[in-house]
Amino acid sequence: MTDEGANVVVGVDGSESGLRATAWAAQTAAQWHRPLLLTSVLTPPTPYGTGIGLRPDRFVELETEGRAWLDEARAVAERTVAGLDRTEVETELVVGGVSEVLSERAREAFRVVVGGDRPAGETGTSASTAVALLSHTSCPLAVVRWGGDENAEPPRHGPVVVGVDGSPASAEAMLVAFEEAATLGSTLVAVHVEGSSARQRLRGRHRSTWHAGEVTDRMMLTERFAGMRQWYPEVDVEPVVTRGGPTPTLLKHAESARLLVVGTSGHAQLGGRLLGSTSHALVRSAPCPLLIVPDPARTPERHARWREKTGS
Repeated sequence: MTDEGANVVVGVDGSESGLRATAWAAQTAAQWHRPLLLTSVLTPPTPYGTGIGLRPDRFVELETEGRAWLDEARAVAERTVAGLDRTEVETELVVGGVSEVLSERAREAFRVVVGGDRPAGETGTSASTAVALLSHTSCPLAVVRWGGDENAEPPRHGPVVVGVDGSPASAEAMLVAFEEAATLGSTLVAVHVEGSSARQRLRGRHRSTWHAGEVTDRMMLTERFAGMRQWYPEVDVEPVVTRGGPTPTLLKHAESARLLVVGTSGHAQLGGRLLGSTSHALVRSAPCPLLIVPDPARTPERHARWREKTGS
């Protein structure tokens, strides 16, 4: 599929984190000139997963609740984006499992957006849904949280931070990060952690090679940027090569970020620590909106765009 005209899908569940996700999704849809789809998923209690056999009055209660969530989410979207065209906002109420429904919507979506962790005792979609989606979504997945007042708007300032480890998934993440930085008018901070690839972990046994490795990694980043800068000359890039763990390093840079972007294969693997384990950890702890870009094997058309823009 092509993502031209594809919508921004947000999971609506009545929670505070879900409303924050809605606000961010509305802002994103407006910035990218995309339609917004508010999706509320009714999940009947076991053993009524499909709704079959559920008492009619109970089903009506669930439906009424879901429509109330959608009305509240629409109000949040309209409040977040002044002059939002109501014709560009669609709503749907679907019976099923949250991750299954959102994975299905991701096949035709530009972005899928869910809320981050919820306060204790609050019901609705949580980071666990995002983790379940990591290995299934075929478009970038946004997990939204930010600090400050509960009613605060999504962050509108700060850099876009991207994690780079030399893997195919991180190459996809870099492409998306450049696109986001250009659209938002933000600086791009590209963070590469020494030791975050298999090659570097083997090299790490010999500390005398660290300096040479750092020079090599800076050259790698410069080469990557060279191709992208031809397409996005307006983006100021700040390369960062440092040591430490990928997760704490990215969390530190994310504290002042508008958006954090990482790639993932959906599971941990030797090829790069930013794949899998780091993205899972960031889902539960990122202090700013997190955009997780799927492996290029699941997004062949996006990967083709990367090859076109970098000549790789």
